[in-house]
Amino acid sequence: MHEPDRERDREHDREHGWRRLTRRAFLRDAGLTASLAALAQLPAGQLGCAAEPKDAPGSGLLSPDETEVLTQIVERMVDSDDPRAPAVRETGAIAAIDRLLGQLDPALTSDLPLALHLFEWGPIVFDLTFSRFTRMSAAEQDASIRCWMTSRLELRRQGYAALRNLAFIGYYSQDAAWRGIGYQGPLIARRTRG
Repeated sequence: MHEPDRERDREHDREHGWRRLTRRAFLRDAGLTASLAALAQLPAGQLGCAAEPKDAPGSGLLSPDETEVLTQIVERMVDSDDPRAPAVRETGAIAAIDRLLGQLDPALTSDLPLALHLFEWGPIVFDLTFSRFTRMSAAEQDASIRCWMTSRLELRRQGYAALRNLAFIGYYSQDAAWRGIGYQGPLIARRTRG
């Protein structure tokens, strides 16, 4: 293939948001897929559904400040503008995420506190906005999250994807959130621990 053809192909790929699949990208995506597949194999009780006691021990991975950043991120990511949807703070979503983090390999979770600090200070560092994430209005937080989602920096896009996955796993593992997505619950009743 001639150099002008390659350059034209690269330009076409950039215009459409496509990226070439490199060996490194393939291995990273395969690792992410394997991690998500492992999460999917966890029994519902381990994800913090109602059958699990609310006072089950957590991971101890996150400080109170990091937990607040995570809580506000989850609130914005799962917000549906439906007034009937339970607020994140009224569910066990954050506790479910914390318990899940405690069950995962520390190699998978060790970067999460750093990602949360980057999210907190990201508006100042990346977007030149003079406010931390937790001090922004809901609309400003949504704009900041969108910047993470669409960033040219792969690190930011990966951070967004990881936090989005945790947000959805934590929130939608809660019985109270099921109605909003039309899920009636499991066909077979769960056994409670006793």
